[in-house]
Amino acid sequence: MNLLELELQILRLINQPFFPLLNLIFAGIIFSIYAYLAFLIFFLYRKGEKRKILHLVFSLIVGMAFVLFLKYSIRRERPYAAHEDIKHIFTKADPSFPSSHTFVSILCLFFLPKQFPKSIKILITFYLLVLIPIGSLYTGVHYPSDVIVSGLLGFIFPKVFNENLSVKIFKKIFRIDEEI
Repeated sequence: MNLLELELQILRLINQPFFPLLNLIFAGIIFSIYAYLAFLIFFLYRKGEKRKILHLVFSLIVGMAFVLFLKYSIRRERPYAAHEDIKHIFTKADPSFPSSHTFVSILCLFFLPKQFPKSIKILITFYLLVLIPIGSLYTGVHYPSDVIVSGLLGFIFPKVFNENLSVKIFKKIFRIDEEI
């Protein structure tokens, strides 16, 4: 069995059975990452954590540029387009590999506020680490390797572009002289 066959078996296991209510729930979960991202930036702003916001935004911009570069360089067809037995509830125009939503969700995990209660941190971690990637598989828009590689990229980018480097580059680009 090759890697693609293994991926398809895993995808078919997660993609079926396909329930209408679960379809809507997972679609909402997947796209809610952008609402969570906006909330996270707002929360960090209210806490006066400008450096962390700059780090998040810089990691996000550079990371998404890299994700899009990979998407359009590799041009992997979406699972539902390549395999007629894979069910889907929405159609996406961009290529499958890697998953933008999973990248953003794992990147956001790095910026999970320390001030949150432990129970909220556990729920948000489950949402970011499990629900969004599984939702991408359930809805048939990604292969397992799409979400795995995206998760790794989301984990790596905020570490490669650490807070000091992000702030330094941001200040240089926007010619900010004040201390942040």
